[in-house]
Amino acid sequence: MARAKNRDGATGGSFARENSGEFIFNHFALDRKSGLPLYLQIAHELMYLIETGVLRDGDAPPSLRRLAEQLGISLLTVDKAYKWLQSRGVLATRQGARWKVALIRENSDQNVRERLRLIKFVDETLSSAMRNGFDPVTFARKMVQRATAVEQQVPFQTLVFVGCHSGYVDDYVAELRNELSEFKVEIQGTLTGSLAAAKRECADRKFLQRADYVLTTFYHSGFVQKAVSQLNKRVVALSLSLSKEALYKIVSLPRNLRVGAILSPTDPAPPIVKTLEYYRDQPAGSIPYAIVSDLAAVKRLRAKTDSIAYTIACQDQVKSLLKKEEIGIVLRFGPAEDDIKKLQAVLTSSSRRVSVQPVA
Repeated sequence: MARAKNRDGATGGSFARENSGEFIFNHFALDRKSGLPLYLQIAHELMYLIETGVLRDGDAPPSLRRLAEQLGISLLTVDKAYKWLQSRGVLATRQGARWKVALIRENSDQNVRERLRLIKFVDETLSSAMRNGFDPVTFARKMVQRATAVEQQVPFQTLVFVGCHSGYVDDYVAELRNELSEFKVEIQGTLTGSLAAAKRECADRKFLQRADYVLTTFYHSGFVQKAVSQLNKRVVALSLSLSKEALYKIVSLPRNLRVGAILSPTDPAPPIVKTLEYYRDQPAGSIPYAIVSDLAAVKRLRAKTDSIAYTIACQDQVKSLLKKEEIGIVLRFGPAEDDIKKLQAVLTSSSRRVSVQPVA
């Protein structure tokens, strides 16, 4: 791999900065025979450029589409590399916005301190056990046995996800169950309409009353917070993230294909369209959309687009409008990676409250 001097004189990958402030790499190549996953090769190259000062806080790495085209790989591979760096506090983005270098040293330092505290505590505990005549390996095995017993005492936690459409709720709940399978949780979905009948006794209402946490999207968080205020429940607001299947279809469309969106009246239109523009690598306002109930707007939209993206909330109406030769893409959504980490942290914190009962 070719290297070049950066602005501080260090050696790094050959690069150039565009007018947009985005960096492009001219001579970076993947080694498909190395055995190292492609997304990690990309992540490691970016880490190298950051560590050597080529990329600094606030700089923009190549867009997903640009780097995918340059390297001849799937956009999802680049997306995976960037999210791997995001999980380590190296890159950051807000939904619909470009990736930026954002070194969160405070969090990194906090993680280091936590690890050092844990190591110190383990060492002190082992030293104490040995001073009392216990074999360290036998002591460690007994600790694992007791930890397993304590884990079994952790009660099931109940989560309820509230959405405006059964399709969104089903997709979201299925993804949550998959991502949180390591925890002892019971997850159920319900519709915002069920919350409107606050005093009506129904199965959804009973589950809501015993739920530990109420989950919903940012779009509905205000309404849900107000609806469950009398139940004294903690409401956790999550984002709507495009599913991998829908994302792959969107980015696989030819560059010159004109894409439009048809949405339902209950869909959060601006965030959805902004997400489409981001993954199509197009400027804001470039993807038109129409509400499915506005037939005149839908007709105008279809006249100037080649492909229609639509949500499951209006898929029945849209399918009846599409001609055989038209390309239609159903947009499905689920929790973002950051949302899953947020829930994992919440559930882990709750699990730690279980007290250790002494052996009689």
